[in-house]
Amino acid sequence: MPSLISTTEKNNLTGIFNDIFDTFKREIVIHKEPKRVVSSINTAAIFGYGDPSSSVNYTYVPQSGVYEATIRYNLDQTVDRLGEIPQYISEGGVFIKVQEPARNYINKGKTEKVTFDNKSFKVVSEDANKSFLNSKFFVYKLEATK
Repeated sequence: MPSLISTTEKNNLTGIFNDIFDTFKREIVIHKEPKRVVSSINTAAIFGYGDPSSSVNYTYVPQSGVYEATIRYNLDQTVDRLGEIPQYISEGGVFIKVQEPARNYINKGKTEKVTFDNKSFKVVSEDANKSFLNSKFFVYKLEATK
């Protein structure tokens, strides 16, 4: 079936769309569940027969990645009081648009939080594919963590 847009025009429009992303992109940090690394195992001890239990022999190694995204805050943010503290926190949707490498990182394993603008957010949606001709972007909805 013939296309109304030629291949050259598609490439030009896709390039413009990618330029818009590059113009407004910012760095975000995606924090994953930390890895548990066992440092040593005491196999000589027989627990329950007078030997004390071994000390903690593992550490947690933080896992995070820095990716680029465009960020859009909803204009209709509601403001709630933060418990008994005289502080207010904005609640509402924040949307990030990312490219495929960031999408793969978010979807692989457990994502604990996403940080940018000195704030922490949790991912509250699945990825929504926002394709335009030959370009692929993915949108996630985030909520601020208290």
